[in-house]
Amino acid sequence: MHVNEIDFRSTPLRTLCTTATNAIDELVAFAKSGLFDGLTAMEYGQYFHGAVLVACQAYAVGTVSDINKIRASYNEEALEKHVLYKSMETSEFKYSYVELINALANYFKHNEEWDSWPNNRTTKIMGYYGIGGSTEFPMNAGIIKIVGESGDLRGLSEVLEAWRESEIQKYAAYS
Repeated sequence: MHVNEIDFRSTPLRTLCTTATNAIDELVAFAKSGLFDGLTAMEYGQYFHGAVLVACQAYAVGTVSDINKIRASYNEEALEKHVLYKSMETSEFKYSYVELINALANYFKHNEEWDSWPNNRTTKIMGYYGIGGSTEFPMNAGIIKIVGESGDLRGLSEVLEAWRESEIQKYAAYS
């Protein structure tokens, strides 16, 4: 077994996802109790969504690094992250959920720089999933596409862990 096959990022990511899910649930409870309105709860929730999405993006980048280290140990060339992000793609989708997670994280980090909805890779991927410039809470909409209506952000971690495992299994025959 190659040391980079071990997933050291999973537990911290799942912990963050759990914490953020609980915090968003608390915001919803505050809105239901009248401490503030639902729109405010959603606005505050966007920061938790963004933090989790950026952590997911870091997990994905770390996974790309791990896979390329494994590939190097077998004298294989490194793969670009966009190639690996697509790798779990099914014929059903043009863009994978890993690509959507990456796009949502980029949206969180850069949307305030945009004067208008740009035409770039981030917005193309989001647009494919029905998220556009008029979508009220784009990150929430994207997360729902991935994890469903439950809002349990651990579903994002599960998608990434499954993708990672799928990629790592390609090298199990070498071990």
